[in-house]
Amino acid sequence: MSSDVFRRSAAGLGEAMAALGRYGAGAHEVRRRDAVGARVDWAVESHWIDAAVVPVGAAPPADDESLPHCLWIESGRRAEARTELADITMPVMWLHLAALEDADGTAEEVPLADIGAVNDRAYGVRKLGPLIGALPATLGRAYAVREPGGSLVSVAAAFDTGSDVSVQWVATDPAHRRQGLSTRVMHALLAAARRRGLRTASLQASPDGLPLYERLGFTTVGHLHAHIR
Repeated sequence: MSSDVFRRSAAGLGEAMAALGRYGAGAHEVRRRDAVGARVDWAVESHWIDAAVVPVGAAPPADDESLPHCLWIESGRRAEARTELADITMPVMWLHLAALEDADGTAEEVPLADIGAVNDRAYGVRKLGPLIGALPATLGRAYAVREPGGSLVSVAAAFDTGSDVSVQWVATDPAHRRQGLSTRVMHALLAAARRRGLRTASLQASPDGLPLYERLGFTTVGHLHAHIR
């Protein structure tokens, strides 16, 4: 079970990256047997934008110009002519939605394209906003909490893949952290996925997000490692 969940979660990350390449200006989708993601030449310093996932079980590709700056690869495999960044590792996590505790999920569903600006403010990259903003509304769902003035301050995206919901782009504006907003957004997203009949949720955790996901009941099933050109 854990290996299947790990495979699906990694694939979900690759598909989210590939969508940025498919629709974003100045970006190109990467879809190969050995890599799925996006090449975004104006974001080469970002390991999460100009990036692709090597499908679990596939041999990492030899480098060529069609590949992005960063490849995310499962533990125990290496990409020839690339450097593994030992300090950048993503835990891959999953949750069985039947085990989700009922809680306050008072967040609203918003257009997927609206959540990019919060990610830019949260992570200081100023690059995801235009790419997420180009995504079609039919691609996935997004959930958010607003500040009293009406601006979105905490967000997350959900992409249904079979019986699993892939959670991506969870972010809270720095000025509104430590208020439980991401918890509210995640509860709303996960509860909605369960109502749609999905059985599991999967995601890849940042260091800041890991404690939140563990509190929600997610468990780690593997790790993805950054290999850069």
